[in-house]
Amino acid sequence: MHLTSHVTVTLKAPKGKSKTFLVSQDARKAVEDFLNKMSKEKLIPAEIVLPELADPVLRPAVMLRGSRVKAEMTQKELAKKLGILQHHLSEMEHGKRPIGKQMAKKLADVFDTDYRLFI
Repeated sequence: MHLTSHVTVTLKAPKGKSKTFLVSQDARKAVEDFLNKMSKEKLIPAEIVLPELADPVLRPAVMLRGSRVKAEMTQKELAKKLGILQHHLSEMEHGKRPIGKQMAKKLADVFDTDYRLFI
């Protein structure tokens, strides 16, 4: 595709950071509709933005990955804090390895949150 077949979308993030994305012209209408809907509504269910959250199997994986990204940690850094192998963490983030109660409690300590988010 040529660069002209894309539009840029810039989103402001916390701490004064912003992210810019290239979106195909085909996806442009869907992005516009979504952003227009967001501007009209005060609250949007998380499942609309991240449909994986509605899946009880994938929800813990999405919560783990989201918490790690929000904390600006790499998988390697988090794995070291947890005392596990990085590829085990990757498997948890992709829903290929279950997050048990003990691991959920360790994650909750690292991210200062309720352990039930991860199970």
